[in-house]
Amino acid sequence: MAVLGFHVVICLIAITLISKLVNRTNFIHLFITNGLYRFLAPSNQELKALLPPTKEKLNQRNRRKKREDEEVEGFNVPKASPFQLRLTAVDVRDLVQFEMYTSLHWLCLCIPVCLTVYSLSEVYNYVIPENRDFNISIIFMLVIIMFVLQVLTALSSYLVSNVDERGFMLSIGAIYFLFSIIFAMNAHKIFDVQMLEAYDKLSTNIAEFVEQAGVFDNSTSIRDYRPTNPLMMYISLSIFFSLLSAMLVFPNFRCAIMYLKALEMDGRIRKSLDHVSFLLPAFILAFYSRPVVHQLVDGHRKLLTLDQLDILRIYLIIVWVFTKFLTRVTHLQSHLNLAYDKVAEMQSEAGKVKNYQIQAMIYRYYRYLCCAALQYFGPAILALLFSLLLKSTGNLSWLGTPTPPTSPDLSSLALSGPIRFVFDASVCRAFFSFLLVVTLLINFTLQLLGVVYHSYFVASSSN
Repeated sequence: MAVLGFHVVICLIAITLISKLVNRTNFIHLFITNGLYRFLAPSNQELKALLPPTKEKLNQRNRRKKREDEEVEGFNVPKASPFQLRLTAVDVRDLVQFEMYTSLHWLCLCIPVCLTVYSLSEVYNYVIPENRDFNISIIFMLVIIMFVLQVLTALSSYLVSNVDERGFMLSIGAIYFLFSIIFAMNAHKIFDVQMLEAYDKLSTNIAEFVEQAGVFDNSTSIRDYRPTNPLMMYISLSIFFSLLSAMLVFPNFRCAIMYLKALEMDGRIRKSLDHVSFLLPAFILAFYSRPVVHQLVDGHRKLLTLDQLDILRIYLIIVWVFTKFLTRVTHLQSHLNLAYDKVAEMQSEAGKVKNYQIQAMIYRYYRYLCCAALQYFGPAILALLFSLLLKSTGNLSWLGTPTPPTSPDLSSLALSGPIRFVFDASVCRAFFSFLLVVTLLINFTLQLLGVVYHSYFVASSSN
């Protein structure tokens, strides 16, 4: 440990632990399926028992031919047949054959290990503040963020199976690209995000580092070539945010319908948690808005310092993710209960339906459980990782104590390293604050749009 450093040793232990546990332990039962129940589809024999008796007399050969035809093509069942659905506990062994199971399995393993590594690194930095080792857990968290984005991309490519869904996702991406450019240019006027100052500081740090490295000769200065217009930065960030919004549109629409269905199931206390889980991103965005920041920090009472407000936002992100974890059972159960709602809707209709169509309709929601779990946790986990990176790279304190301003000079280059010299605390604080604000804004607006859509348009069309 004296040679490698504490952070490197902890990350190596975490990687070894993941490689050992990935094929031996399943955390899906602990974090996802514990307390969930699914509906069993009626068997063919149960459906046949509900059919009215036939008056036609068939010989043995015709009966055998009829059975063979029913096995291949199925048989018709009245939609109003009074069959009952049985409940059984969700078995993790059933999920192995479902889509996106591998991604959910890795996510349930990597996220707890990543948070444990991060917590140990933070405790070590608090106990030994004079430690100057590079916190490699930051790299570990960046890898996990890339993995979460890859999971959301794979989930979007799996879900978008027809032209209408692809068109809707591309439309959302195009709309959010336009709004992202407008928002990026004016974010410093609305929210407490200093992107322009961070861009200038980043350009200055890069110029000083390159000049110190001796890349240019004495007759040329990189300061003459560094970009002063942040338009390319705005366009690059807007492209990323448009792709992110396209990946998050279906997860947030799924969370919206889970939220509405969970409100119908839960009691008063659970409903309060559901509302907190839904509205907390809006409150966090409010704490980033300039009027609220001015009132809390520079108002007459001066309730908080700027450092306390910065760490309070991160605490609210953690509380939001924790409330989503507490309400996961009712939200995921509300997804599984959609099978019962579809059967009740079908039984109120006239006509007939094939037996396998009934069974496939009930089984479809159970088969979609892994995707629903990823849609429920994915956006919140992404925001949580951004907030933790903001805390570590932005040089914030968990106690809200003021941190000394970091203005690295060339003499500190050898001590801090080139990465930390270029991406200093002020640059990282502005960048990850901007990422966090836009991620929360995308999640909340899309989920609010999903609530409006399912509450008014879908409800009115069904009525």
